[in-house]
Amino acid sequence: MAPPTSSFAEKKPSLPPVTGLVLAGGAGTRMGGDKPFRKLRGQHLIEHALANARRECRSILIASNENPANYAAYRCTVINDVPAPGMGPMAGILAGLNHLENDSDWLAVFAVDCPFLPANLVSRLYQATATSSIEHEGLGSAGTANVFRNNTMNVKGNSTGENSGILAAYACYAGREHFLASLWHRAMAPVIASLLDHDQRRVRMALQHANACKVDFAPSDEAHDDLLFANINTQEDITHFETRQS
Repeated sequence: MAPPTSSFAEKKPSLPPVTGLVLAGGAGTRMGGDKPFRKLRGQHLIEHALANARRECRSILIASNENPANYAAYRCTVINDVPAPGMGPMAGILAGLNHLENDSDWLAVFAVDCPFLPANLVSRLYQATATSSIEHEGLGSAGTANVFRNNTMNVKGNSTGENSGILAAYACYAGREHFLASLWHRAMAPVIASLLDHDQRRVRMALQHANACKVDFAPSDEAHDDLLFANINTQEDITHFETRQS
């Protein structure tokens, strides 16, 4: 049975204040370490991620367990993973949710190894959370959002028996899901904390608990559109994408 879906309303909701989170952690061993400061087209990967975040986010956090002084030039608050380093990207996302300002309920995530993103990523994800409603239809055109809909489950796997709303959204492109190209509501902080306490670190699981929307991004005629959401994991990837970008 296909998951229920929802269509975007004709009148798009305005984007509220959103905080951007650049996930700069991870050992980057396949790249020889120091991944955020590897260069692509004359800019460090961290600079590409910050540029993506600045398009639609009011303020930006950098999640890194390295020396904060490494990022001083970018004038962003640097935060450590919670509850501890080495627990994967959800620990960075939890840290970001814990640092949201009072007037910002949403956290947009930007992975440092994903430099090519749509300019309207955050607004599309937010529109999905704001306009989605439960409909028993299959996934439609590019303007639809597919919803993880198993009711909200607690960590032990027991359903709360009620619809707690849509508290996250993530991108899908060319049939591939990109869980870290995502938007999270502050209400997910205690849920993620509980998951991590139970050593449940998968991003997909947290998205399921959030009743997350899967938002399809359709290819366009823009230059290098086929590079959207591509990951940079090795020095060979950088060489490859340098060639593609030239």
